[in-house]
Amino acid sequence: MITQGSFTLDAVIILITVAGAWHWLLRRPAPLMNGPSVADYLYKISRLTGHSEYEIFQKSAEHWPVTRLRVDEDFKEYLRHQVTPHYVNDFIRRHRQQVDDLRLPPL
Repeated sequence: MITQGSFTLDAVIILITVAGAWHWLLRRPAPLMNGPSVADYLYKISRLTGHSEYEIFQKSAEHWPVTRLRVDEDFKEYLRHQVTPHYVNDFIRRHRQQVDDLRLPPL
């Protein structure tokens, strides 16, 4: 027989599981297309411009209402899990063609 206490515990466990899955879906790295990843483009832009990936995060946030503290936290999240925020994805989308047109010398 299901009691009130076990029903509440089951509901809480299901709710936590669904919330965790939803969080994972929202924070996973979103591919721009079939091909190079966002991290690949960040690396290429970094090599082409001579700026660090952190500086690219800062430049990406200039046209968005994002605080410097948020950029720092997002960059730490990128280093830990390769998760890029919306403003970096937008920056890469806008400059992807320019990066693709340039040829990088081998390392």
